[in-house]
Formats: sequence, structure tokens, C-alpha cells
Amino acid sequence: MERKYKLDYQMIAKRIKAARRAAQLTQAELAEKINISTNAVAKLETNLMSVSLQTLINIANVLDIDMNYLLSDNIDINGNDENTDIFLESLIANLSMRDKAFIIHTINGLKAYNAEIEK
Repeated sequence: MERKYKLDYQMIAKRIKAARRAAQLTQAELAEKINISTNAVAKLETNLMSVSLQTLINIANVLDIDMNYLLSDNIDINGNDENTDIFLESLIANLSMRDKAFIIHTINGLKAYNAEIEK
């Protein structure tokens, strides 16, 4: 039987760490918010411990990210993570309009810079 779904704990660990950092939380702060030890968060982020479903749900809720970002291993043929958009959307969802405008300005600057380099 071919399995359609599988858990990639190493990928989950990396995404938990990235999402925690994007939320500007320390391991200790995340641990406190989800009622586990700081040591457990460190082990989750380094793939030394598998995350339970309830802990994963708690992490997603605290970091305000989509569970699909943490769980899905869909990679397109160019090696780009399909769930990057989901993650980015969750990051900007609660930003002020001023912060969103700043991000748009930054992205446009990056695109212009890259266009100049490619010339």
C-alpha cells in the first residue's frame, strides 16, 4: 500500500523553530505558553523528540500558524515549499496596515534589486 501521508519530523522541527523565531519568542516563552519544558521545546526543534499531535496543535495556536505549514511535505519540482505562502499569510495576518505597507515596500525593493543584478 502506497502511503499518501507521512510525517517528516525533521521538517516539522525546522518549521517549529522558524515559526517560533518569526514570532520573536524564546524557547522558554513558547514552552511556558504550551505548558511543556524549555528542554522539551529544544528537543522538538532539534528533532531529538517527536512532537505529539496535541503539542503540535498548541504550537500552531500560540504561534498563529496553519497546521498545514507544519505538517505538509509537499515540495514542487523546483524545490520550493508550497506551504511558504501559508506561513507568510499567517505571519502577516495580524499586522497593522503600516507594517503590511512596509513589507510590500521591502519586497518591491528586493525585486528591483534582483532585477538590476540579473541585467
